[in-house]
Amino acid sequence: MAADVASTARTYDLAADHFDQLPFWHTFGERTVAALGLTPGLTVVDLCCGTGASALPAARAVGPTGRVTGVDISPGLIAVARTRAAQAGLHQATFECTDVTHVDQPPASVDAVIAVFGLFFVDDMPALLRRAWHWLAPGGAMAITTWGDQVLAPGEDWFWEAARREQPGIATAGHAARLNTPDKLRQVFADAGLPQPSITPDRWEMPLESPVAFWPVILGTSNRRTLEALSPDAQARVRAEVTARLDAARVSALTLEVFYAVARRC
Repeated sequence: MAADVASTARTYDLAADHFDQLPFWHTFGERTVAALGLTPGLTVVDLCCGTGASALPAARAVGPTGRVTGVDISPGLIAVARTRAAQAGLHQATFECTDVTHVDQPPASVDAVIAVFGLFFVDDMPALLRRAWHWLAPGGAMAITTWGDQVLAPGEDWFWEAARREQPGIATAGHAARLNTPDKLRQVFADAGLPQPSITPDRWEMPLESPVAFWPVILGTSNRRTLEALSPDAQARVRAEVTARLDAARVSALTLEVFYAVARRC
């Protein structure tokens, strides 16, 4: 586990230079917060918070009398989140750089727990959900957002195909497949002994101005790990191939499918 955690942290530290520029993090972070219906004065914990795509909208919702704590394992992402919060004057948002499995809160001390595109990185997902559920006060809510089958389609799949041709057996971003269906989401809640969540599908077409504009998607996501495993020459060939395919297919948008799972404590 320790080696995988370190590898994930390194991947997102590398991706931090482009991560916050990608609009889908913010789109789905804001939609997750909207699903919770947060009000002023509430306390929120955001696990795997990245650069604050959900933590900062949550901070705006709870206002200066509320409190939001964002947690992520990547120092690079946390640094961006802190800068964004300071620039926006959201002093109610604080950020901690640590493994989310090490986080603890007093029982019944939190009004909402959020995890957007992060739970599937955790080895023991039910254990983390179970612990986080105990943090919730009566009436509190938990929101877990995961990817569906189509993620940055068709560009991401084409990137993986090209990378595998350069280096057969190369690792590609596969964590999200652990929670990419409603049944998998329901099962992890059941395994944690929690009430079944309400699950809402969502789909967004991210505009792509040109084929060249796709490359920041690779640089600012977990695909960065796959890219960095290739030689510079192989990276250049992969980029050229993917760009050419996007151009030939006249791709003007990338499809992203997600699921929001929300459970409320009585």
